[in-house]
Amino acid sequence: MYDESLYKILPDELIKDIGIYAGLQHVREIRLRIGRLPAAICDNGEHMGTRPVDEHMITRILSIATKYSSYAYESCMANGFLTIKGGHRIGLGGQVIWENGRVKNFLHVTFLCIRIAKQMKGCADNIMDELLKDGLKHTIIISPPGFGKTTLLRDIIRQLADKYRKNVALIDERCEIAACVNGVPCNDIGCRTDVLDGCNKLTGVYMAVRSLSPQVVAMDEIGGEDDIKAVKYCIKSGCAVIGTAHGSGIYDTDERLAGLFGKNGFKRAVILEKCGEAGKCLDI
Repeated sequence: MYDESLYKILPDELIKDIGIYAGLQHVREIRLRIGRLPAAICDNGEHMGTRPVDEHMITRILSIATKYSSYAYESCMANGFLTIKGGHRIGLGGQVIWENGRVKNFLHVTFLCIRIAKQMKGCADNIMDELLKDGLKHTIIISPPGFGKTTLLRDIIRQLADKYRKNVALIDERCEIAACVNGVPCNDIGCRTDVLDGCNKLTGVYMAVRSLSPQVVAMDEIGGEDDIKAVKYCIKSGCAVIGTAHGSGIYDTDERLAGLFGKNGFKRAVILEKCGEAGKCLDI
């Protein structure tokens, strides 16, 4: 699935140049910077191309990714990313258009970071018993970027919904976890999971709690003030919360998340270290 959707946006000459023509199963990221050599970040290291990226290549990729209508994707681009079929995220860099105190869009996109999403069923097997010990507690998964938080969260959601028969509401703000197309998930997120796709966390939580009757609410990349409000609303509403956040450990994350740990917040934290595609649980 992920090969098909990615091959549609990647030029053949790029695929050949960075040596990934045989397949993308071992590729984690593709980084493109105008005037510089392209790079594929793979399981076995970085593979550099030989031909510098030009403006035409960036424009072509963006045109296909936005279906030749950048205006339709303006809100996503204002947040610095696009998500394509399969849950693959295209991070954007370049010159932004600043309007009324916020980023409206990009004037020039000159950098792309294509993060390749991969579903790894079973990657949460070795932590599920610990997560459910003495009942499901509010849980946060912590690691630096690129350590597999989203991959692990996706499998936890799937197992909670299927094996443990929990009704899960997934607030998929960045459209990566379920990888919905026209609202229908492409990834397996379990038979009892309902998705609010592309919805900000705070609004999504209000909608889910009031109308979907979840036992568990899942969300990715908790960080802003509204995200903190969303978590607190879930907890006060009696729903278990499973989320992720960037950080190297509990202490630096707790400082950013305004005390969302302990008595009135997360009871468990899963700390990941880099190990393969989904990360390795360093501590719970």
